[in-house]
Amino acid sequence: MAKNYELTIPAHYNIYTGNNTGRQLTIYFSEPDAGVNEETGLLLLIPGFGGNSQSNVYKKMREQFADQYNLVTIQCDYFGSEFMQNTKKAKLNIDISEFKNIISNEDYWKLKEENITWEQFIQIFSKYPIKIPMLEILDENNENFNDMGFMQALDLLAALYAVKIILKDNNLSFNQNKVIAYGHSHGAYLGYLCNRLAPNDFTLLIDNSGWIKPAYLYANRYIFNIIGKMTLQTEFSYLAKKLNYDKDILYLPYLYKDFHNNSQIWSFHGKDDSLVPYKEKEKFCNEVGVTKFFIIDESKVDNKRFYSTDHGLNADFLELFKFVMENVKWTKKDPYCLNRKTVFRSSTIEYTVDFDYGLPIMSLKPLYN
Repeated sequence: MAKNYELTIPAHYNIYTGNNTGRQLTIYFSEPDAGVNEETGLLLLIPGFGGNSQSNVYKKMREQFADQYNLVTIQCDYFGSEFMQNTKKAKLNIDISEFKNIISNEDYWKLKEENITWEQFIQIFSKYPIKIPMLEILDENNENFNDMGFMQALDLLAALYAVKIILKDNNLSFNQNKVIAYGHSHGAYLGYLCNRLAPNDFTLLIDNSGWIKPAYLYANRYIFNIIGKMTLQTEFSYLAKKLNYDKDILYLPYLYKDFHNNSQIWSFHGKDDSLVPYKEKEKFCNEVGVTKFFIIDESKVDNKRFYSTDHGLNADFLELFKFVMENVKWTKKDPYCLNRKTVFRSSTIEYTVDFDYGLPIMSLKPLYN
C-alpha cells in the first residue's frame, strides 16, 4: 500500500496586491510502497470545479496510481479552490411573492413565516416542479479569491517543487522523463498554465476537457440540484469577474504564442462540449503541437472510460489515465535543460518566474507604452 504524506509550506505572495498575508499551502503526496527509485515518475493531480484533495476519487488516485504506475503522486488545494466547490451557503435569489400563484396558499403562508428553517423550505418546494434560483454567498476578498489563473498555477508548481526538494534532500532519484500533469476541465487548463510557467518540467500533460480561457471570468457559474420535483439553481458570481487585472494573458492561444512546447500533450474533448466548442480546442491544439487530440463523439462513448460527449465526458478518471499510460511512448528530455527563469509578456505586463530560490517566485513589471 502506498505511503501517504502531508506537509504545509508558506504559499506564494499575492501577485495582485503584492501582499504576503502568511497564507499556507498544504501538500498531499503518496509514494509507492516499494519506495522511490530512478524509474519513479512524478504525477501532479489537478482537480477542477467541484474537486479537491479530499474528494474520494482523488484520494484513490493518489494511492492507487503511486503503486500501480510507480509514481509519486502530488496534490494541493490551490489558491481560491475553496470557492470552486459545490454550494455551501446560498440565499434565495427571488422574492417569495413570486411563488404565490404556483404553490398552495397554505404552503405560501408557511414560507412567509420569519423563522422557517432550510429543511422546511426544501420540504415545501420539493413537492412542486419548479426551478428555485439561489445565489451562493462567497466570502472572497482581494487577498483570497478564485483567480482562475497564475496564483493557482504557482501553488501547483510549489507543490511539485516542494516534493522534488524532499526527494533530493533524502538522496532519492526520480525519473525526470516521466513528470506528468493530469487535469480535468479547469484543472486541465491549469496544467497548460503550469507547463507554460515551467517549460522544462513536464513530459506529459493529460487534458480532459480543458478550456482555453476560464469561462467564469466572464460569466457566472450555475449548479443544478434536483430535490423531489424541484430544481435548485445556484448561481456563483466570482470576484475575479469584477476585478481589474490582466486577463488577456490567460487566453491560451495568446499565452502559448511563439512558445516552444517541450511536453507531450494528450487532449480529450467532447464533440458536444457546451463550455468549449471542440473546433476551438482543436485549433489551439494544432497550433501548440499537441501529441494526441481525441474528439469524443457517440461512437467513443464506451460506458467504461467515457460516458458522455459533453464537458468533462463524465469520464472515469482512473480508466482514462490507464488508457494513456498503456499507450504513451516516453521520450528522453535534455537532462541539462532546467528551469531557471521564465519570462513572457502581455500588452501591459512583463511576467518573470524565477526558480533559483527553490520554489517558483513570480514577479510582475508594468509595461509603459
